[in-house]
Amino acid sequence: MARLQGVLGHAFQFDMKEGGKHVNHDHFDWGPALDLLPEIVQFRTFMSSEQDGEVELAALKQDARDVVLAGLQQGIPALAWSPMSREIAASHHHGVCWGLIIGYDEADETYTIRHPFVDGPYDVRYDEIGHAEPEESIWVIVYDRPSTADERETHLTALRNAVAYAHAKRYAEDDERNANRRATPHGFAAYDVWQQAFTSADVPVNGTHHHLEMLMYRRVAAAAYVREIAGIFPEAAAVHYDLEMESLHPLHDLSDAACDRQAWLAEERAKARHFIGAAMKSEREAIASIEAALANLSSLRVLN
Repeated sequence: MARLQGVLGHAFQFDMKEGGKHVNHDHFDWGPALDLLPEIVQFRTFMSSEQDGEVELAALKQDARDVVLAGLQQGIPALAWSPMSREIAASHHHGVCWGLIIGYDEADETYTIRHPFVDGPYDVRYDEIGHAEPEESIWVIVYDRPSTADERETHLTALRNAVAYAHAKRYAEDDERNANRRATPHGFAAYDVWQQAFTSADVPVNGTHHHLEMLMYRRVAAAAYVREIAGIFPEAAAVHYDLEMESLHPLHDLSDAACDRQAWLAEERAKARHFIGAAMKSEREAIASIEAALANLSSLRVLN
């Protein structure tokens, strides 16, 4: 998981809104992330919607089903977007999300699905998935073959992307998919905005807890990823991510206490600003370490 999060960029991300308000941390950077998937593995993608008038959705869903079934017979699940019928989706507010197709019943023509917001697997007809309102659609991704990309270059690209994200240069100006992300403080700027939010008594209680959970989850992955690729890249950045976690753990304790009483005490907010400042310092040092290593590798290439 850490390697996937590192290559796709999730391990290095953190967004924040003014005042420390709600951020949908699970819904970020999917345009560039999906662009990077071919660096990991080659897929066959079946994607269309009612807006594509020349495409027969029923036939495309059937074609996708045949390829999904061939993969399942080799023990390989498939990815599907919004893998629910309208009836199932009506009872799950997070129905529009990725799920895994893990089985197929030929008698009933039903997929068996695992979905992050549904307890346990469930069955749905193969032609009833794909209800990303307002139109019918299909988006199924099936494993095809391993990637032929140079693994070393893949990891170096991931690290360059981490640096670009930290400096708010990850999202290209001409990429409309991430226009909102460009406008949301991210990277180092997110830490600044978050620290400033704690000057106000109105800083969210439960929202802060969620921000922390997501940031800690990602920086644990960042440290693990950097250590995994130590064969091509010095792991000094991992030490700084470890130090960042040492600042985030006591902040998490403060957040737990604030959640219990549903309010921040003034002295807690002061401590929170201190811990965020310390975490931001470690974050900057981690990125500086990555930048230095990338520069060194670039110099060695020139010399060779």
